[in-house]
Amino acid sequence: MEYIAFYTSKPETDRKFDIKYCVFKDGNSYGIESFVCGGSFSEKILFGNCGEKRAKNLAEIFAKKTVHPLHIEDIISDMRF
Repeated sequence: MEYIAFYTSKPETDRKFDIKYCVFKDGNSYGIESFVCGGSFSEKILFGNCGEKRAKNLAEIFAKKTVHPLHIEDIISDMRF
């Protein structure tokens, strides 16, 4: 597994922690690993049929929208890659 891009949601008034989103390549597939900085919760999702550009785009959107790692799997499964 190789990490290829990193995005961060900075703390806000109602959320006092950073969230990291890491795009990774595993074989021929891409995915996103997300975690709360300084916390113990993380989530790793492998897309399968998703290219590098799409994986980076999704991670960037998640960072801009400050999506909690807990919700990433649900969002991606709803997109039906």
